[in-house]
Amino acid sequence: MKENRTSSILSRRQFLRTSTAAGVGLLLSDRLARPLSAAGGNEARGPGMRPAAELTQQGFKPLFDGKSLAGWDVKPFHEGHWVARDGIIDYDGKSKVKRFDDGTLWTKDTFGDFVLYVEWRLPAQPTMKPQPIVLFNGDFLMQEDNPKQRVTRLRLDAGDTGILMRGVLRCQANIWSQELGSGEVNGYRTDPKMPQELRRACIPIRKADRPLGEWNVFEITLRGDCMTVVLNGQKVIDTPRLPNLPPTGPIGLQHHGDPAQFRQIFVKPL
Repeated sequence: MKENRTSSILSRRQFLRTSTAAGVGLLLSDRLARPLSAAGGNEARGPGMRPAAELTQQGFKPLFDGKSLAGWDVKPFHEGHWVARDGIIDYDGKSKVKRFDDGTLWTKDTFGDFVLYVEWRLPAQPTMKPQPIVLFNGDFLMQEDNPKQRVTRLRLDAGDTGILMRGVLRCQANIWSQELGSGEVNGYRTDPKMPQELRRACIPIRKADRPLGEWNVFEITLRGDCMTVVLNGQKVIDTPRLPNLPPTGPIGLQHHGDPAQFRQIFVKPL
């Protein structure tokens, strides 16, 4: 009898989780079906978003003209996948590349110290996927009986991308669907050779992402070897010195095999 009650409770919990996920999926489907606006239009502007005129007055220069990929190092394998349309850089996630990192779209110019303003969103229809759990020290939570296997949990997921700085993958403001939140400096957070203080500093102190499918905004400051990330008006990352960071390099929109969209991309050299 006790076993039957336990099974019944578990069944109800599973039903509630499934129903909740389905309901969220319907809401997201409705949101994603709405037409996009390049610079906001009638769409509600979220926290931290600023008009182009204000950015220009403050010394920011556009990296994207809203019409073409001029200023970006477009390779043959990028063509037809990274596309400028309606004020948006739209990526379908399907660049055919021999090396995974080659799919990333880099600026032609290089930058040292700067503030980068970029609006972004993950436009794919979210689905339930297993996601790993990150501990406070930067490690993934591993299974007790199989220490090489990560512990995962099912969560709605719309994909993964990021903003890369100074021409290297490890200096990245991560964009993803995980509960940890976007802004994470993945290359340093996952490096076990880095000091614990640094790895912890590369984990967002809060999740400031807007709901999946909505536009978000990063303001990333890279000064010397230190990086801060403000997501939707809230500071989420403030690192100490990032070791072995090149002094200059291009800015990249990351290929991670998932659709991603970017708009209003401005940089202010420091």
